[in-house]
Amino acid sequence: MKKLLSSFLIASAFVAMASSASAADLERTRELVWTDATSTFGARYGDGTTGQTFLENFTFNVGGAGASVSSALVSIALDGLSRVGISSFTLSGNGQTYTGTQLSSGDLQTFSLRTNGLTSGLYTLSVAGTVLGSAGGSFAGNISVAPVPEASTTAMMIGGLGLVGFAAYRRRRKAGDDGAQMTSAQMMPA
Repeated sequence: MKKLLSSFLIASAFVAMASSASAADLERTRELVWTDATSTFGARYGDGTTGQTFLENFTFNVGGAGASVSSALVSIALDGLSRVGISSFTLSGNGQTYTGTQLSSGDLQTFSLRTNGLTSGLYTLSVAGTVLGSAGGSFAGNISVAPVPEASTTAMMIGGLGLVGFAAYRRRRKAGDDGAQMTSAQMMPA
């Protein structure tokens, strides 16, 4: 029994060390503020943060049947004074995780994240990395969320366009028939 208890305590200590090692030194969660369907986000780290890891979470709700999301993230290094190393850019919610694509690295880091068909619910846009600049560093980004039309709305729109196209076709055909009749009438001697 003692051996089992000591094994359990040692295993618990390892789990605690592993979970604390994966936690960020600087971690914040904030709700995004929207202007129409767009929001900006970012973080700044000052003196004394060099070498620390960060995890910035930005939360928002998607209401409705679905949405299309487009987001971009950028960090610009300034002579080693202001610099962050971004290690991940993700969007998660409703059991799904979408990973951003790194487009450039080095002094100019850029990421892009796009996805379609999000269901309604709470989502978190996360940026993780390490502060590398001697005076800290920063990053900034934007996100746009656009509603995806429901299938019935799309079907009605396609049906309406079809009716407009058919009406234009009939009008053009009728104008062509009238023109042909006038030409024949004009050709007949009086």
